[in-house]
Amino acid sequence: MNQLLKFGLVLGIICLVATLVLAVTHEVTKPMIDAQGRSEEEAALKQIMPDADSFNKKAADNMEYFEAVKEKNVVGYCIKATGEGYGGYIRMMIGINPDGVIKGVRILEHQETPGLGAKINEVRPGEKDAWFLRQFVGKSARTVEVRKNIDSITGATISSRGVTDAVNKTVTEFLAKIKK
Repeated sequence: MNQLLKFGLVLGIICLVATLVLAVTHEVTKPMIDAQGRSEEEAALKQIMPDADSFNKKAADNMEYFEAVKEKNVVGYCIKATGEGYGGYIRMMIGINPDGVIKGVRILEHQETPGLGAKINEVRPGEKDAWFLRQFVGKSARTVEVRKNIDSITGATISSRGVTDAVNKTVTEFLAKIKK
């Protein structure tokens, strides 16, 4: 019994030290991770709405978005969206003009399978943008649909549908909130 108590105590100390190390690591790296996320977000905003001079962060009924402004005129909106893919969530930024026509879509983070679902963000050699996301540009966000006006990725229909449904749902909800 004494031996069992001794092993239990050693195991408890090891767990306590490991927990402490993980907590300290989290606190040290959190500001850097947050800064990297903001940097990626700013880059996505500039890619989606390159003609905008500035972006004003706003909220409508708990929905966070950015107004894209050029010479004091609103030229569009950039909205954060989250879709459900095969491997988990897909976080993205959607840029639309005031009428709801898509200016661009950028993936900020995803958990999709490399080589399949991750192709939602694949840039082919010699191209600047992801070929899948480029399909959305110029289409009304309310009407995008896989197999109707968006080609799905072979072997990654769930990922394709996750992005498309998130774009459609998020923009439709957003436009309803700001048109009140």
